[in-house]
Amino acid sequence: MLKKISIMASVLALVILSANSVLAHETREVETYQFVVGFAVEPAFEGVKNGVSLRVTKPADAMAAMEHEGMAMDVNEHGSIFSSASLEQNQTFEFEVTHMLEGMTIPFHSHLNHEMTGTITVDEMDGMSGVVEIEIHGEEFHPADLTVQPDTKLVWTNMSEVLHNVTSGLAPEAGHDHEEVVEMVPVEGLQDTLQVEVTHVPTDVARTVSLRTIFRDPGHYTSDLIPTAPGHYRFRFFGTIEGTAIDSVFDSRSGGGQFSDMEAATDLFFPEAIPSGRELESAIRGVQASVVQAEDAAISADDSASSASLLGIIGIVLGGIGIATGAGSAVIAMRNKS
Repeated sequence: MLKKISIMASVLALVILSANSVLAHETREVETYQFVVGFAVEPAFEGVKNGVSLRVTKPADAMAAMEHEGMAMDVNEHGSIFSSASLEQNQTFEFEVTHMLEGMTIPFHSHLNHEMTGTITVDEMDGMSGVVEIEIHGEEFHPADLTVQPDTKLVWTNMSEVLHNVTSGLAPEAGHDHEEVVEMVPVEGLQDTLQVEVTHVPTDVARTVSLRTIFRDPGHYTSDLIPTAPGHYRFRFFGTIEGTAIDSVFDSRSGGGQFSDMEAATDLFFPEAIPSGRELESAIRGVQASVVQAEDAAISADDSASSASLLGIIGIVLGGIGIATGAGSAVIAMRNKS
């Protein structure tokens, strides 16, 4: 009961402050997807309802959008047909050539190294078909220039230790600043294929929780938690996204990550500090243990005087519990009046 009272008091004191807080989340590429991870409410305080916030997006399939909308395309435009995420060593990017590209020559390049260029010519009568492998070595594509038939699948594989990207269109001119704008689209349905393991690192206590969608915010997922201890938290996302295996760990700031640590609620109390639910619970457990010890001693005592003395101690201890409970109730009453 006292624990519930303490949590309710903390919520009343902090909910307004938390509602308008600025999010400090970590953005990272996971496989071919972009993850944005943090607490649902930041700054995050113990004893206040919170949860894991996960937003998942991926580069838009510009080719599919143009086919759907019947749009004309400029093959020389930067990223108008395809654009991969940054590829680490041994990672791949696939693109299927459609009949819509028949008769066209599509330039491509690495947006991370504008010196790396190539071309794809689509020819129904004279071209490779099936699956065509393109390797990325050092500063070159192998092969760099190729002719393929429609329905051919192109697979780029980064064989080097340097990050590379595969983007259709002409590379920006040397010395000309160009900021790539890649349309990102939400990835939906992950509440059925992805889970998150939440760990309070200082105590090594972990729990796996399910994700749920957020109404009218596609690609954004959350959980429901009331964290009860401050410090370093770790989120491990595991499962699959569109058939791709996912197992990625995000740490809060004290663990080297970018989203906020859980903060102690008592840091906000002014002018007098009110014990947190965690501190009150610890104190009550200590009192209860003392009561049990006193009762045992009273039962085993040989003389009535000792028993009376020990029972007096029990009364004092129980009175302390009553005072603590009354203090919690007073806090709520003061909050309600204000």
